[in-house]
Amino acid sequence: MTPSPIQLLQLYFKHVRVEIDPDHIPLEPPNPLTSVFLFDGISIQTEFGIGEAEPDHERGHMFLTTLRVIVDNKSLPKVKDQKFSPYKIDVAIDGVVAIPKGAEKLAPPEELAAVNGAALLWSAVREQVLSLTARMPAGSVMLPTVHFHDLKQKTPELADQAAGAQAEQTDAEKPKRPSLKRIR
Repeated sequence: MTPSPIQLLQLYFKHVRVEIDPDHIPLEPPNPLTSVFLFDGISIQTEFGIGEAEPDHERGHMFLTTLRVIVDNKSLPKVKDQKFSPYKIDVAIDGVVAIPKGAEKLAPPEELAAVNGAALLWSAVREQVLSLTARMPAGSVMLPTVHFHDLKQKTPELADQAAGAQAEQTDAEKPKRPSLKRIR
């Protein structure tokens, strides 16, 4: 094992809200020894933001990253057989990601911080939700494992092609992708 050059130096939760959704609680509590609720088919919204905190730091580039994960269980009229979570979830987290000098040969530093920083923050949110729900009446829930490659920068030509392909999809077919905000 060797440490990753991309490091999450600090993280802190801005808010953590996990509550029973009375409209979607299971009739019988699940057996905690045999089941964990998975989010297959559940609408999960994410918002991700990034800003360079300290461009001339001795370790390289320092980025402030922020991630918000929301499961609000709102009905989506265009989605057939929509599934719902037994919990409503709203978690916001910030982190400081360090990209060392020389890493720009792999990818632009902001791209490295976005893709990897979002994944690192997601894992902290995932663990927090699992830990909290383990002591709640509808049983444990585990957010899915995800990737954030869609935060990679695109050339204008690729962005145009992707926008055209996405425009052809119905709302129900479109992948749930994080919205990106630049923090200034």
